[in-house]
Parts: sequence; structure tokens; C-alpha cells
Amino acid sequence: MNDQKQTTGKVALTYGTLLGVLSIIQAVILYITNSLLDQNWITAVIGFAIMIGMIVYGQKVYKNGNSGYMSFKEALKVGVGIAITGALIAAVYNFIFLTFIEPGLVDQIVEKQREAMIEQSPNMTDAQIDQGLAMASNFARPWVQSSFQIVGGIFFGFIISLISGLVLKKENPYQD
Repeated sequence: MNDQKQTTGKVALTYGTLLGVLSIIQAVILYITNSLLDQNWITAVIGFAIMIGMIVYGQKVYKNGNSGYMSFKEALKVGVGIAITGALIAAVYNFIFLTFIEPGLVDQIVEKQREAMIEQSPNMTDAQIDQGLAMASNFARPWVQSSFQIVGGIFFGFIISLISGLVLKKENPYQD
């Protein structure tokens, strides 16, 4: 019988793609429900739960596919690979969405920030508000948002992989 081991790359690509698709589904649901501008902590928790779930599940699949063994290094490879793949897919979607599907959303984000600035600091001058919004609009550009999404996905994916890898690792005593 052919005993095929799981590879870190295959598992990372499979579950990273699933992570990216689930992230896109979450974004589409927020868009359809007109909740993109009103994101709150619940939205963030759901996004993190999806990421944690995919990384931990991917690590378990890898471990189960390798006779119940997974080194810490392999756990990190699988987890970070899942995070990178998912972040890249979601960032590409985000870029396409903000550039072609809903390019006016960036202006809506900046306007919402203007309202929040006026509400939080009613004594600010128009010049101060404009200066703050000029800086904020630079960060609202699609390529900047997508870049932050990739960096954030990799960072949090590494942290999640680190913790779950420490919990799930099981060294193979028969391996050199």
C-alpha cells in the first residue's frame, strides 16, 4: 500500500485558499448588508476566528496525515503558509474590489473619518481636519490597504501558528 505523507506546501495551499475564500465571503456579506463602513469588534472577532480555525485545522490535517506527528517547525510552516496564502488571496480581492467594483468606497471611508474627527474634536479647525484627512486618505488607497492586509495576515498568522504549533506538536521519536 502506498503510504503518502502530507506536505507542508500542499496543506498550506489548500487551507490558505480556503481561508482566503472565507475572508472574501465575509467581506461580501459585509458589503451586501451595507456594513463595510460600520465594522465593529464582532466583525474582527469573526475574522480572527476564521483565521485561527483554518490554521489550527490545517495543522491538525497535516499532523494526522503524518502518522500523528508534527514538529514545531512543520507546524510553523503550515500555519504561516496558510496565513500567507489566505492574506494574498484576500488582499487581491480587496484591491480589485476597491479599484474596480466599488472605487467610491475610499471616499466614503474618508468622509466617515471626517465626521468622526468633528464629533471627537469639535474645536479642530478646517485646516487641521483637512490635514488629518489628507494623511488618512493616503492610508485608504487600495494598494496600501491590501499591503497592510498582507502584513497583518502574516503577523497574526505567525502568532497563531506559534501558539497552536506549541500545543499541537508531537515529535516523531523514530525520525532521525
